[in-house]
Amino acid sequence: MAAFHSRSVKPLAEYYADWMLDNLAKVADTGPPGSKDEAELTQTEVMRLTRAMYRFHLLCQIADPVDRAIRQSRKANVKALLDILQPWETEELFSFYQFAEMKYEHVLMDVHWDLHPNNPRFADQDRPPTPEGAFDLENSLDRSESVEGLTLRGLPLLLKVIFKIKDHADLVSTMQLNITRSYIPLNALEGVLGETEQVQRNWNNPTERDRLQEARAELPFRGDGEVDAPPLAWTLMWDGTYSNLYGHYISDGMRRWGYVFWDAATMESKGADELLRRQWHDEWEIDPRDSL
Repeated sequence: MAAFHSRSVKPLAEYYADWMLDNLAKVADTGPPGSKDEAELTQTEVMRLTRAMYRFHLLCQIADPVDRAIRQSRKANVKALLDILQPWETEELFSFYQFAEMKYEHVLMDVHWDLHPNNPRFADQDRPPTPEGAFDLENSLDRSESVEGLTLRGLPLLLKVIFKIKDHADLVSTMQLNITRSYIPLNALEGVLGETEQVQRNWNNPTERDRLQEARAELPFRGDGEVDAPPLAWTLMWDGTYSNLYGHYISDGMRRWGYVFWDAATMESKGADELLRRQWHDEWEIDPRDSL
């Protein structure tokens, strides 16, 4: 466990934090990328990042597209995991998931032609519909399912892709070995994180959290020292009351700069509090909970 943390979790958490802070610096226009050098992560920020990554890896274990034993229960497993998380914790997990997904989107763009069925490197095969080792990534469905499948391979593959790939040939062979199609789906448009799933749950099988949302139960910012308390950004978005919405209801742009990870002091010093207000107002002119 210690080796896994030091070799996989810690370097990826540092890389991911740098990536989000670079994005924040760009969209908040508070200075050049590389903001992490100016302010080290706080203990609470490290905790949020770390638990998001461990939960991401757990998600990959219970939704592994390669494991035939769990193939029929993958969606139920994902829903069971989300049921034990607070909505802002789901957003932490989904933020890191989307980061990994974006990395694989770029990788598949880089190896697209190398793996294309019409690439001359497959000319010596007898030309079945798709040569062995080739993938038709021009097909949007195949591409999205391949991205989901790669993302669900977990932290070790992501670590290899980001830090250990030696050259383009190594990248191509790594993708050939690991591309697996998966469709749960896990995105903000459909499936367990989409609008339809959340609306139907709210109507047909409301949870205690849905009832807290309906009652607009108070949920003020209690500071950054409590591990189970929401970050400042979450309480600003929902006016200090409870919300059980996530995924579809939060913009990808906000997740890219890590709104759900930062302490109040970081939000203020980086101009993220004002950025959050602008982006949230642009996304929703009315409270999305009222649409339920």
